[in-house]
Amino acid sequence: MDAATDTLIQFSFFIVFALLGTVLSIKLRQPYVVGLLILGMLAGPNVMSFISDKGLISTFSELGAILLLFTVGIEFSISKIFKAGFRALVITLFKMGTLFFFGYELALYFGLDLTTALYVGAMIAITSTAILYKVVSQKGLAKNPTMPLLFSMLIVEDIFAVVALTFFSALTAETLAAGGAAPTYENKFLSILLSLGFLGVFYILVRKPAARFILRLTETLSEEVMIFVSFSICLAMSMVAAAAGLTPAIGAFLAGSIVASLPNSRRIEKTIKPLLLMFASLFFLSLGMQIDPGAVIANLPFALVLTGVFVLVCSSAVLVLLYTTGATLENAAFGATAMVVMGEFSLLIASEATGQYAPLLLSAGSFGVVATAVISSFMIDRREKLASIVQRSVPPKAMNAIGQFAQYFTGVIHDFSPSGAFWRVSRMCWGCVRHKLGRIALIAIATFIVQLSFSAFHLLSGMQLTQVRWAVIVVAILSILYYIVGIVRDLVPMFDALRKIIARHKRDSTDESIIMRNLAISAVLMLIAINVHEWVALLQLPLLFDWLDDILFVVVLIFIWDLMRHAGKLHRKRGKERVSKWKARHKERAEKIRKLLRGQL
Repeated sequence: MDAATDTLIQFSFFIVFALLGTVLSIKLRQPYVVGLLILGMLAGPNVMSFISDKGLISTFSELGAILLLFTVGIEFSISKIFKAGFRALVITLFKMGTLFFFGYELALYFGLDLTTALYVGAMIAITSTAILYKVVSQKGLAKNPTMPLLFSMLIVEDIFAVVALTFFSALTAETLAAGGAAPTYENKFLSILLSLGFLGVFYILVRKPAARFILRLTETLSEEVMIFVSFSICLAMSMVAAAAGLTPAIGAFLAGSIVASLPNSRRIEKTIKPLLLMFASLFFLSLGMQIDPGAVIANLPFALVLTGVFVLVCSSAVLVLLYTTGATLENAAFGATAMVVMGEFSLLIASEATGQYAPLLLSAGSFGVVATAVISSFMIDRREKLASIVQRSVPPKAMNAIGQFAQYFTGVIHDFSPSGAFWRVSRMCWGCVRHKLGRIALIAIATFIVQLSFSAFHLLSGMQLTQVRWAVIVVAILSILYYIVGIVRDLVPMFDALRKIIARHKRDSTDESIIMRNLAISAVLMLIAINVHEWVALLQLPLLFDWLDDILFVVVLIFIWDLMRHAGKLHRKRGKERVSKWKARHKERAEKIRKLLRGQL
C-alpha cells in the first residue's frame, strides 16, 4: 500500500471515529469532548492503532487548535468585556489565582519541577465554556439568574487562557532551544508581553481596514467566498503571530475578534460554524490519540488528587466569591456546581508541555476533563442540598460576619465599576489633568527647539550661551513643576474617592472606632506584607508573586491616610468641645461675679 492510500485511509478513520465519538456523547448525555477523547484514545497508536500516523495526528492537533481559538474569537468582542463588568473581573481573578496556587503547590508536593508546576496550576485555573454550556443546557438551567455573570467570568477566563497559552508555547520553544534546560520564565514573561504589545498594535492598525474589506466581500459574494475569506484572515493573523514569536493560535483568536466586530458577524459565524465544529472535533480526537492508557493508569493517583482538588477548591472558591459579591446562597451554589469543569484550554496547555512530564500532564488533564464533566452534571442536580448543607454548617455569627464582608465587597465593586463613583471622579479629574499634561509637553518641546536653535544658528557663544541655556532650562523646569503641583492638586479628589471606597465604614461609626479599626487592619496587612517574600520563597512561588507586598503596602497607606483624616477630624471636634467648655466655664464665672457684685451693692 502506497503512502497516499495509507494517509487517505487514516483520514477516513479520523472522520469515522469523530462521528462515533459525537454519537457516543449524545447517547451518554455528556459533552461531545468526553466521547471524542475516549474514542481517540482507543483508536490511536497507543491502543488499537487504527490511526498510527503521528504526523497526521500532529497536523490535526495544530490546525484544530488554531481553528478552535478562531471560534473563541468569533464569540468574543471588546464590548463583551465592558458588559462583563468589574464584578466578573474581580471574581475571575480571585478564582483563577486560588486554583493556580493550589494546583502549583500540589504539583510541587508530588515532586514535579517548577516549570511543570506552572503548567498544572494553569491547567486547573480555567473552566470550560463549551462543556459548562452543554451541561447547563441539558439540565434546562440556561436561564438561571446567575448565568449572565458566569458567562462574563468565562469571557475573562478565555482572555487569560489565550495569554497563558501564548506564554507556555514560548516557554516550550525556549526549553527546546536550550536543550531541555530550565527556562527563565520571568524574563520570558516580559518578552512575551512585548510580543503581545507588538501584535496588539498590529491588530489595532489592521482591524478596521480588514473589517471593511471582509464586510465588502461578504456582503456581495457567495457563502463559499465568505468561508475562504474568513479562513484567510485567520491564517494570515496566525502567521503574523508566529512571526512575532507567539503561538499561531493567538493570531487566530484576534482574527476571530475582527470577524466578531462586523455588523454581519452572526451571518458569517452561521456559515463557517459547521466547519469549525468539525475541525474542533478532529482536534479533541487527535488529543485523545496522544493519550497513553498506560500513562493514565501509572499516573492515576496524581490525576485523581488533581481532579479532587480542582472540584473542591473551584466549587468552594466560586461559592464564597459569588455569595460575598451579592448572589443568594442558592444562586451561589448553582454557580459553584456549574463551574467545576475543566476543558479545551486545559488540554491545549497540557499539549504544549515537553520533557518527561508531558505524558503525565496530558493524561491527567484528559482524565480531569472527562471526570469533571460527569461530576458537574451530578453536582448541579444536588445544588439545593449543597446550599442547605452550607447554611446548616456555618454558625449564625459567621454568616453575619460573611454578610457584613459581602456588603463591604459589593460596595467596593460597585464603586469601581464603570458607572461607579471612582470612575466618575476620575473622568472629572482627567479633564483637568490632560490640559496640564499638554502644556508640560509643549514646554518640553519648546525647550528642545530653543536649545537646538542656539546650536544651529550660533546666536550666542561661550559663557553667554551657557548662561542662556541654563536660564531656559531653569524656566522650563519651574514651569513644569508648577503644572505638576497643579496636577497633584487636581488628583486629590480621585485619591480621596479611592480612600473612601477602600476604607469604607458605616455611617453611624464614630471617629474613635474608625481609627481603631484602621489601626488594626493596617497592622495586620503590614505584618502580611513584610512576610510575603519569605512565604513566596517557602512555597517556591514564581517571583511575580513578590508584587503582592507592594499591593498590600498601597492598601496600608490608604487605611493610614483615612486614619489621619479621621484623627484630624477628631482633633478638631475635641478642640471645639474644649473651646465650648471653656466658654461655658467663662460665662459661668462671669455670671457669678455679676451676682456677687449685685449683692455687695
